[in-house]
Amino acid sequence: MDFSKVKKSPVLLKEENRKFALDKNREIRGYLKIEADDSRGLVVVMADNVKFFPKGEYVYKLIFSGIKKEKRRYHMVGNVSLSAYGECEGSFRVNPLDLDGRGMGIWDFSSAIIAAMSTVNLHEALHPVLKGSFSVPRENFTLRKPAPADYSPFYNRVVLENCEIIVSSLKTFPFTAPFERDLTGASWKRISDISLFPVISPGSRALLEKYSHFIFGEREDCFLLGVPGRFLTEEHPDGGRSGFLLWQPILKSEKEPRKEELSTEERRRVTYGYWVAAINRYNGHIEEIPLIEG
Repeated sequence: MDFSKVKKSPVLLKEENRKFALDKNREIRGYLKIEADDSRGLVVVMADNVKFFPKGEYVYKLIFSGIKKEKRRYHMVGNVSLSAYGECEGSFRVNPLDLDGRGMGIWDFSSAIIAAMSTVNLHEALHPVLKGSFSVPRENFTLRKPAPADYSPFYNRVVLENCEIIVSSLKTFPFTAPFERDLTGASWKRISDISLFPVISPGSRALLEKYSHFIFGEREDCFLLGVPGRFLTEEHPDGGRSGFLLWQPILKSEKEPRKEELSTEERRRVTYGYWVAAINRYNGHIEEIPLIEG
């Protein structure tokens, strides 16, 4: 085995038990390499002249040992593979900030052991075969606080449930085709019961009460909501922050007689339409509307 390929100051693993040597006249040799940063780590171990058991009477484990709070602690990193020629190796991806899943960082360990474990007698003690010492300074790592709990999925679920209530009663709402050119490609229903409006949008409330309805659309990938209003700052729900960014004029509204004689501001004040938002029908997220081209 070519140990020259092991870089970054590999740790020498010294023989502990010649009983597990493939060739009793030669020493068992091994190396350990640890590479780690703040978010990921790689542990590589290699050994030579390790006894091979054709019937699998023993398997080999890589174990880390260390002392924390005056107690000796162990962590089984994983199984080490072995060839019939006595070549032993293993590669393990680890979380250096929480190596054992119970709060011990890689800096809390100081010894690496390759041990033989009996598969025949589960009560038989482990046999250390190779052992070496290592040190990983704690100051090499930036300890991050755990991310705060995220409760937004609950509210997304509520939005979806509200939409599903509307869908279950769609047959009771009148069909509407509000737009001459609809960039959403949705099928729309007009809903006069504004208490069914499924999302929290403070800026929509006054418009819903003023115009006494909203429209609800369906597509395979999303639900759509249309809040009635003009293309004016004062009638833009929440200034678009709640997802109502697309505005579409109602059918023939822009083509009414004499509108071409009006200024842009005057035309906006007499042209009605809907502010539209999309709800992902799989996770309840309010997202940018996927528009239909053409």
